[in-house]
Amino acid sequence: MVQKKMFRATLFLSVCLLAIALVTAPAHAQKKAGKPELIQNTDPQLRFQWFAEYKEMAKNTPFNKEKWYHIGPTNISGRCTDIAAVSPRGKSYTVYVATASGGVWKTENEGTTWEPIFENEATASIGDIALAPSDPNILWVGSGEANIFRSSQNGAGIYKSTDAGKTWTHMGLADTLTIGRIVVHPTDPDIVYAAAGGHEWTENAERGLYKTMDGGKTWNKILSIDERTGAFDLVMDPTDPEMLYTTAWQRIRLKWNDPRVLPGYDKSGI
Repeated sequence: MVQKKMFRATLFLSVCLLAIALVTAPAHAQKKAGKPELIQNTDPQLRFQWFAEYKEMAKNTPFNKEKWYHIGPTNISGRCTDIAAVSPRGKSYTVYVATASGGVWKTENEGTTWEPIFENEATASIGDIALAPSDPNILWVGSGEANIFRSSQNGAGIYKSTDAGKTWTHMGLADTLTIGRIVVHPTDPDIVYAAAGGHEWTENAERGLYKTMDGGKTWNKILSIDERTGAFDLVMDPTDPEMLYTTAWQRIRLKWNDPRVLPGYDKSGI
């Protein structure tokens, strides 16, 4: 008898909970889905401001003199997005490696030891690195991994070093968020091309193919398809630096319950 009463009470409670769930489900789903107009782009200058505030906080923390030790896990690798080697080799084999979420690393002894050289910039996500063929001290970094993964991270534009990675200068294109490829002219290090993917979740104008002729002081967009299509790879004809080939595809990522409906797409290509 007691068991029967407990069963009825449990059944009644279950039915009540199910009824409440069914009544509130539409409202909950609507709240989760949100509205397209609420998905806003963040001003890139705000990101630099926040990073400056973070650096100031890190400077004043009582833990900034503590030593950190790596304790694992050791069976999960990161992603290396690009590699560039100084040529000719010279006395030391200098190699730079870009990573998806760990900045830029440099070795000057054939990979025996590595040092991070991009730790004080506004992003640690790197899409591409490029050495100037005519000057191995000039290194360009395009930030923001161009591959779309579960853990994709935004970049903060394009950076340049003229002292082999000791110091960096931000050279603009902050709102591209992803730069998939940088190509430097073989004889003129001031002429540089950058393939920009654009925002991952929203439409934006700062995507496509860019060119500078003054070492990054100013940029001109030389290929623009639309606000959903970015450029991701770029090669230069080795016999003619005026001949370029680039790939482009739509870069817009949606949540599983995103209410936006995008029209058909036919602009990916070379």
